[in-house]
Amino acid sequence: MQDAGPTGKTVNPATSPLAAAAVPLSSAPGSAAGTVQQEEVREFTLDAAISRALEADPQIKAGFENVRQAEAELVTAGLLPNPELTADLLMIPWGQPWRPTRQGGPTQTDALVSFPIDWFVFGKRAAAIVTAQKGVDVTTAQFSDLLRQRIAGTISAFYDVLEAQALLDLARVDLDNLSQLEQITANRVELGGAGTIELDRVKVFIFGSRREIRARETALATALARLRSFLGYSEEVPLKVKGDLDVDAPATPLTTDAAFALAGENRPDLIALQRQIVMATANVELEERRAYPEVKPAFGYTNQFQHEMDQANADSWNVILQMSLPVFDRNQGHIAKARSLRTQAEHNLNMQLVNLRAEIVQAVKTFEAARDALLIDDPGQLDAARNVRDKIRAAYELGGKPLIDVLDAQRAYRETFRLHIAARSSYWHSLYALNAAIGKQVLR
Repeated sequence: MQDAGPTGKTVNPATSPLAAAAVPLSSAPGSAAGTVQQEEVREFTLDAAISRALEADPQIKAGFENVRQAEAELVTAGLLPNPELTADLLMIPWGQPWRPTRQGGPTQTDALVSFPIDWFVFGKRAAAIVTAQKGVDVTTAQFSDLLRQRIAGTISAFYDVLEAQALLDLARVDLDNLSQLEQITANRVELGGAGTIELDRVKVFIFGSRREIRARETALATALARLRSFLGYSEEVPLKVKGDLDVDAPATPLTTDAAFALAGENRPDLIALQRQIVMATANVELEERRAYPEVKPAFGYTNQFQHEMDQANADSWNVILQMSLPVFDRNQGHIAKARSLRTQAEHNLNMQLVNLRAEIVQAVKTFEAARDALLIDDPGQLDAARNVRDKIRAAYELGGKPLIDVLDAQRAYRETFRLHIAARSSYWHSLYALNAAIGKQVLR
């Protein structure tokens, strides 16, 4: 999904369709967007935008911390339990000390060190490590799915900017052409070949064209703001995208079954759900092992203070075994919950497969429609609309056509060019949306 395909080409103003949009009588309109010089403009190709998003997108950074947390859980699961030290001083006399005439005790001190062994005897630690490792696998797949979504969003935002820029350029060219038409109409009014109402009518269209430019400037600013969010810019830094919407050779579409099979093999969210089932199964095993008793042997030292009894102090050592008796609590609740989580994970996988089929069908059909629009609907329309507009304007300048025909031709050309831009933008959007649905760049 990181291959820019044809989108990394530099726009050549001499060969761009917009270069032919203006009537040959005029010069190309100036660009107001290139006058901002307060801060260095950051230019991005599609590949550069994706690389920047992977490095700087805050959502990706936050998602990666989930992987770190799962790895930390794995470390915790592998740690041995700590030994426990118990120290005491027992049978301390109340009031008078012990003596031959007041025997008791004797006072003694104990030091016991215990260490649980049920983690080894019943395999609790090994089961916990397996479950935690499966958790890392699940989190890694979920992070991969986050990358898939964020890359798809970056690509969509990139082409939104290209489309918005193309529509803004078209609006400026349309204003330039209407300004030329205003000059032609003014000349005809001076010569008596047209009434002032025609000049007013052109001015009305010019006002509408200026509103269109402002609307397109807003749309471009919105698209750039969305792209900035994917690139990790918190400030309104000036951006410029390097690419175009041209399609050299439309890709061959996939069948729904082929796309669905590829998605089943490559979609990280499906892989994550499959791994969740494996992790849930391991968790059932872990909870069943936790039902076994806790076993904690202890070894200790005892010193009895017998000198007050006119006897030598006595040293001894002790062996103790502590073990819980799982009579009532045999971890039944956690075992039942773990089994339910496994069943839930299986249902979630089945649900995702159903949703994936619908997503793939929609993505395939959308791409096929966008491709057909390029191959069937679009070819020749732009040139035909341009030729009609130029010929009618030339005839109007010579007095052979009414103004309404010129304005209709200009409007028809403008709408045709919008469809021309939208068709190419839709093609790239649908192509990369299908790649994102599959989870792998298949179409280029």
